[in-house]
Amino acid sequence: MQARTATLFMIGCLIIFMLTGCWSKVEVNKVAIVTAVGLDQTEQGKIQLSLELAIPKMLGGPNQSGGEKQGGKAGWILSAEGNTIMEAYALIQQKVPRKIVFYHNRVIVISERLARSGVLPVLDFFERYKQSQIRNHILFTRNDAKEILEFKPAFGKLSSEILRDEAKSKRNVGVRLLHFVDMMTAPGDAPMTAQVWLAPAQAGKNGTAKSGNITNKSLSLSGAAVFRKDKLIGWLNETETTGAMWLKNRMQDAVTTIHVPDAQGGGRFSVQIVQSNTKYKTLLNHKGVLIQVDIQANISIYENSSKLNMSDPKGLNYAEGLVRDNVKATIEEVCKKAQQEYKSDILGLGHVVYRQHPKQWNSMYRLKWDERFPEVSVSVAPHISVSQIGLTNKSIEMEEERKKEPHD
Repeated sequence: MQARTATLFMIGCLIIFMLTGCWSKVEVNKVAIVTAVGLDQTEQGKIQLSLELAIPKMLGGPNQSGGEKQGGKAGWILSAEGNTIMEAYALIQQKVPRKIVFYHNRVIVISERLARSGVLPVLDFFERYKQSQIRNHILFTRNDAKEILEFKPAFGKLSSEILRDEAKSKRNVGVRLLHFVDMMTAPGDAPMTAQVWLAPAQAGKNGTAKSGNITNKSLSLSGAAVFRKDKLIGWLNETETTGAMWLKNRMQDAVTTIHVPDAQGGGRFSVQIVQSNTKYKTLLNHKGVLIQVDIQANISIYENSSKLNMSDPKGLNYAEGLVRDNVKATIEEVCKKAQQEYKSDILGLGHVVYRQHPKQWNSMYRLKWDERFPEVSVSVAPHISVSQIGLTNKSIEMEEERKKEPHD
């Protein structure tokens, strides 16, 4: 009986607790919700903070009043300059009658000029500020960060929505703030994350868009920002970034186009990486460090515009060989860029040595890894298997030519 009474008492307390409101609750109509943060550096060396504030009444469905039907904007961009982020934030707060809150912030965009001077001071704000979310996606741009936030997407109502969705996808090397900070402090690792830029509506080279009319442009995440410690030192192009994604085991669902040599009829075919797995084996000896990279990948072949007949085992094996060569060359390209040009271990090879040989790492490599990294030998062994070749084994052109051939 006593046990039953005690149980009922606990249930009653729980119900009462659930019915009571939170003492620190803030009504939605009393706050201004930040969905994206942009950070630039002025010519005078000050920080320009830009905030995308959501306008709740504009975020309803297309059938609701306001919003899309009246052509209203769902986001409001406010900016201010200060010696610190907190100083700029205080100036923005003076312009807004509601309390600005960062609880729902999705992305942090930082411009090249600011990143080259060092991001540790600005990231310190997001680590310390109680409202900040360390799971924010962090992106870097050659454009002005404010310009990225001001972009009005054709699909979606806020630029932060597009940025968050792209950063979460497996099509780039986007990372969250917490992971970015970890890379700065982890042994044998250096930060690298996705680049965001304003791409022309038509196809173009990544990273070349500059400030100007953004009406006929779109937000694109391609390429990557490269760091040494907390300073931006350069960029990777799309091919180099793909090599880094192979090494970081992030190539699932990615698409790669393979060019067929002219000697084999020319043309190209596209493959989708259905599943991939990257494993490392490190060998340490008096000659230095050798890292063997073993890649197992399962692919599907689509859009075959080449002369290769995928129904023929010889043609299929040749296609697999082309994919293997492409993977190997792509990884070797990014290794060369990281080791010879940037001399920054953005590939995390030192961290591989640390995990597999912790004693040797601490005694031989930890203090001198920056000097040893350019001399590391990387051996790549891709293993490719085709699981699907689409609805047709031959290109449409081959099928048409076959139909035209005279029949006996």
